[in-house]
Amino acid sequence: MAPGNRNRKRRQLKRISTGNDRLDGILQGGIPEYSVIFIAGLPGTGKTILSQQALFANARANRTGLYLSTISEPVIKVLRFLQGFTFFRQTDFGKQVIYGDLGSVLRREGPDGLLRQLEGLVREHRPSLLVIDSFKVLRESFADPLTFRAFTSDLAVRLSTWEVTTLLVGEYSDADIQSGPEFAIADGIVYLYGTEEAEKQKRFLRVMKMRGTAFFAGEHFFDLSDQGIDVFPRMSPEVVGEYAVPGTRTGSVIAGLNAMLNGGVYESTTTLISGGTGSGKTLMALSFLAAGAMSDQPGLMVSFEESSKQMTRNAQAFGWDLEGWQHRGILDLFHVSPSELDVDRHAYVIKERADRMGAKLVAIDSISAFEATVPNLSKYQSYLWAISDYFKRKGITAFLTTEIPVPFEALAISTRNVSFVADNIIFLRYVELGGEVKRVVGVLKMRGSRHDVALREYIIEAPRIAVGARLEQTGLLSIVRG
Repeated sequence: MAPGNRNRKRRQLKRISTGNDRLDGILQGGIPEYSVIFIAGLPGTGKTILSQQALFANARANRTGLYLSTISEPVIKVLRFLQGFTFFRQTDFGKQVIYGDLGSVLRREGPDGLLRQLEGLVREHRPSLLVIDSFKVLRESFADPLTFRAFTSDLAVRLSTWEVTTLLVGEYSDADIQSGPEFAIADGIVYLYGTEEAEKQKRFLRVMKMRGTAFFAGEHFFDLSDQGIDVFPRMSPEVVGEYAVPGTRTGSVIAGLNAMLNGGVYESTTTLISGGTGSGKTLMALSFLAAGAMSDQPGLMVSFEESSKQMTRNAQAFGWDLEGWQHRGILDLFHVSPSELDVDRHAYVIKERADRMGAKLVAIDSISAFEATVPNLSKYQSYLWAISDYFKRKGITAFLTTEIPVPFEALAISTRNVSFVADNIIFLRYVELGGEVKRVVGVLKMRGSRHDVALREYIIEAPRIAVGARLEQTGLLSIVRG
């Protein structure tokens, strides 16, 4: 090994797990050993749960944890609170994870007495991980801010001498973090916060600082459940590296569609399929996954509108064996009810499911379902861009369906101006010809490829699904909106 490599290895920080693999990933492997980390946030955001989760995760790795309360909560109350979580183990309670009180001595003997008590507990138990909850209570016990600043500096020196990784938990607002004197000793700050929405609260986590190590910045969604804190890192477009270079084409089982697409869409591209209700968007997206399954290419179908059973039943009418492909592991049907949809969580889940099965094709039906959950236009566009970017870099061919509200009027590709994410755009419309309503299919663009520019009939008459003859003088293309 070269001397430079030995130095890099020697400088690498050891890590302490937070108890959540995804949060450890955000922190590039976990909390740096021997650091002082503030777990900050308003009441009810999950600070104490996160600290307890970390304690029990490290107990499983045979590391001792010490949890010290400054508000004198009885141990029996803590035990009752913890028993509802799957990370809790009765055998670790009081042995690998030890609970103590600093509140009583603080009131009796003041800060000096607290430091003596803290040092005695650390020397007695030799913890790898120390939690003080709530640290903000200590600030409130000092009448003089300068005295409190001196106290925190003294504490930081002692923590460094004791070689213990420390989590200081407190009910701090964003403004407190900017002005609080205790944050001068922070090696890291993890801020938890929530937003009140019409139906439920959404919780987010942000790493504001982590000294000596990189981390994945930004706003990350998390859930609170019986498993503790479950973090879903935000989807973020890469700023380095190259997309997988499109080589071959991916086709459809719809008769005549491949001819319109000059043999199919290029692999590792994103195709937007736009149309009104009932125009055949879902079937068209699924037709590409069916073609892939027939050639043993794994595919993931994400549906926010049709259940897996409904989709399987509808596909049977065209001879597509979705159930058989699922049993073989080359097709995954993932249905999420729009009422339960949370874009911050499910963007990550979609990526995770695609990775797990090694998907080569992914269809999302429809991205319009995202709109109700992401009223902020820029965030909605950012998520779609991030998903598309991720798939391209992984060599995955993606199909996104989107619904337009008035399928008879002038050509509008989407309601939220998201066509910029697409390499290819296929639009489906209705037209009235000879007293009949007919479906129409057209190809608006294909990057790097020629394609059929004609409007053609889109025939859905089970068991037949096909692209038919060219249609003339429909008057459909008077306006185009992205």
